[in-house]
Amino acid sequence: MKIRKKIRLSQCMIVKNEEKNIRRALSWGKGIVCEQIVVDTGSTDRTVEIAREMGAKIFHFEWIDDFSAAKNYAIEQASGDWIAFLDADEYFTEASVQKILPVIQKVEKGAYSGSEIVAIATELMSIDEKGRPGVSGQQIRIFRNIPKLRYRNRIHEELEYAGRGTFDVLDSRGDLTIYHTGYTKEAFEQTGKSERNIRMLKKELEDDPENVGALVYLGDSYMTGNSYEKAKECFHEALKYGTEKEDTLPKDLLRAASMLLILYARDPAPEQEETVREIHEKYREMHSDHPDADCYFGVWLYENKYYEEAAGYLKASLDKFKRYKGSVQVYMSANLKMAYAQLGDCCLRQEQYEDAVRYFTMSLGVDRYYTEALVMLLNIFKREEGEADTAAGSWTLLSHLYNLSSLKDQMMMLKGAKLASFPVLEERIYGVMPAEQRRVVQEALAKKAKEKSR
Repeated sequence: MKIRKKIRLSQCMIVKNEEKNIRRALSWGKGIVCEQIVVDTGSTDRTVEIAREMGAKIFHFEWIDDFSAAKNYAIEQASGDWIAFLDADEYFTEASVQKILPVIQKVEKGAYSGSEIVAIATELMSIDEKGRPGVSGQQIRIFRNIPKLRYRNRIHEELEYAGRGTFDVLDSRGDLTIYHTGYTKEAFEQTGKSERNIRMLKKELEDDPENVGALVYLGDSYMTGNSYEKAKECFHEALKYGTEKEDTLPKDLLRAASMLLILYARDPAPEQEETVREIHEKYREMHSDHPDADCYFGVWLYENKYYEEAAGYLKASLDKFKRYKGSVQVYMSANLKMAYAQLGDCCLRQEQYEDAVRYFTMSLGVDRYYTEALVMLLNIFKREEGEADTAAGSWTLLSHLYNLSSLKDQMMMLKGAKLASFPVLEERIYGVMPAEQRRVVQEALAKKAKEKSR
């Protein structure tokens, strides 16, 4: 009888002042890991105390402005055959936790093609303060505990196989997803991540001024701190040096071009047109199946009132988004509701009403509390014959989109109806409210309107 080998998985992390996250960060691994290694780099809060209470092995590492050095020290403390290395602001979804060991077991048994798989890639999904999904991408967070596999780079560290460089990775994004909360505005304000990252990246650029990866990440850090012009300078430099250097990683060039399009779409001045079109074309040449280039170019076109052209690119980006299976981070996943709504508005302006309704509905399917999409959708419906008197079609649609017994959803529908100047629909919404609740809501809205008119 063949004895099945037990998978020994060590969970590792480096931390500093993570008392708000550490309990959740350690909880997902309970029951599937053989040990939890926590390397503290100088916490002054209760991080270490909580981690110790939860049974983690605590180690200390003097911070030297080098994430790779700290992570490699943590790896050296691990005794498992495999390592799951997540940050304190990251955690596996509940469904993924149940699949981690079976996926590793299959790798051990050679069930996947390729030579020797030494790492497993997962989906990394950023979520905001309300738990809504944002930017998504592929990241390596599980790998074999072997001496030659270690991190490199002071910041935005990556795994490297000594003597080989590249290594075989299993793409398990369909099974394994990690949620990441660390890039919310609140998290950056509380931890000072932007300032720290800028300082460390500037150190890297002192040694290598044409380091494309460092320039890209410095631009990211400036964006987080709302220094948009500085961010643009970094991304433009990254594209300049990146196209001149043969060893530039394609993902760095793509990220630079993507972020520039996002920045130009954020402030869509008409005089930028030549620059924006050039960046978009360069991006598409580099990665024609990636959705971000068409999305943010489409947004720029929309904001500049090129509605017909914008519709073509927004639709193309949404089609690519559904099909995309590559490893390059996708930013438009955080702006799907906007892309659908702008495409709907483009269709509306071209009198393509059925398409407009479809795209506004899809926008609300992503986020049913997206006011702009709801108002534009109701403005279409109320023009239909009989709707101004009965709101029958609008009510049927809202009944599918919203929970009619939820006060939050009722208030959202009321807001949409008021902004769309649709009084019959307002009365239908009030009709599903209990009498006392209706009275309180109407009094509150009347008071708000009175204060606004002063």
